[in-house]
Amino acid sequence: MAESNPSRFTVIIAGGSLVGLTTAVTLEKAGIDYVLLEKREITPHLGASVSIHPHTQRVMEQLGIWPEIKAGVVPLETRQHYDENGSLFEDSAILQEISKMFMLSCIYNQVADKSRIRAQTGVISFTETDDGIEVVTDKGETIKGDILLGADGIHSTIRNLMADKIASTDPIASKEMQSGFTSNYHCIFATSRNAKESAGGKPFLPDGAVHNVYYSGFSGVIAAGVPGLVFWFLFVKSDRATQTPNTPRFTEEETEATIAKYGDYAVGPGYTFKDLWESRVRANMLPLEEGVLKPKWNSGGRVALMGDAVHKATINPGLGGNLAVEGVVHLMNELVPLVRRCEADGGRNPTKSEITAALDAYEAKQRPHANTIVTMSGYVTRYEAMETWWLRLLRRMSPWVSDKTKAGGFVGYINEGPWLNFLPNPDEEQKLAEKQ
Repeated sequence: MAESNPSRFTVIIAGGSLVGLTTAVTLEKAGIDYVLLEKREITPHLGASVSIHPHTQRVMEQLGIWPEIKAGVVPLETRQHYDENGSLFEDSAILQEISKMFMLSCIYNQVADKSRIRAQTGVISFTETDDGIEVVTDKGETIKGDILLGADGIHSTIRNLMADKIASTDPIASKEMQSGFTSNYHCIFATSRNAKESAGGKPFLPDGAVHNVYYSGFSGVIAAGVPGLVFWFLFVKSDRATQTPNTPRFTEEETEATIAKYGDYAVGPGYTFKDLWESRVRANMLPLEEGVLKPKWNSGGRVALMGDAVHKATINPGLGGNLAVEGVVHLMNELVPLVRRCEADGGRNPTKSEITAALDAYEAKQRPHANTIVTMSGYVTRYEAMETWWLRLLRRMSPWVSDKTKAGGFVGYINEGPWLNFLPNPDEEQKLAEKQ
């Protein structure tokens, strides 16, 4: 039986991807005990990438993660848009202000005490009490702590366990927790070598560039954000809408059939989706779920959900990962001061009611932004696939709108981004340095 130190406040984190690992590093910086349980391996390479905007970069700087990220990426600076005929209709510089790529392993590398992170260990049940929480793992261990955070993704085990616990008292909320996300599109996420083998190794596109292509019912993006590699996406409108927990799990054969159907279409000048596929390093096809969980994000006690477990945005504008980090910041900005106040108050741990109040405050701050980002992302997905006649018209009008105007919406969103209030703010430090 494995137990945490009973004399110290301990956080149990379920899920070891972006949200879970960022939470772990933050807790470590705050000096708060935790244990992280990930049912798969840590930092797997599934072919996906994450886009970082400036407000998220600020948080990564606070946590000491940014130098490693910066050393391994190429800033994305140009974005070229192609129509279904292969014609360049817009050459944009908007990415010079709003986007960079990073790798999940950089966050994991910042964890000082990796013994607190347990791979291949999933949660099968939890029990709340007035004094704490007990989690039982699929290895038969019982882990004790003070709070459980479900950072385990769209198919969250913790969310399903919460739904089961309220099924008899609130069946409507229980059903909404299990079926609160809809998928209308699916996507191939892939990483490929930035070399067209049939053209003697010629790069698909220059480092720092992004190509978008628009077709009726499907679209594509390719980005050269890491030397020698490209990240690319093929977005396809699904035949029918599905809801969790019944969104599809695609096989390798289904992924290959999708390439067979769309592979000969061009992504940028001189190359196709099939060319990218043939140069792939990793690839995976997944449904693009979207939605914000309507029921309360916590159990009314010591359990709360984070990240994709409560809000899932389609990935076209690259906002979902940034939204997830915002949630970590909002929660930590409630939890860390609470723990420190209690430590100063005779060294006690927060009570159940104090924890619930902190979890409620986190949700109150995060939910409005989640609604905005999920709605905006879904709109961009439909715009890029030209789903309706007016979206097709809007796409043709897009080149006439300045980059400055387009960036304005993103800048407003970025300016609202939170930072960890218990760590130095690098923006403020830079301002002070410039005054001196």
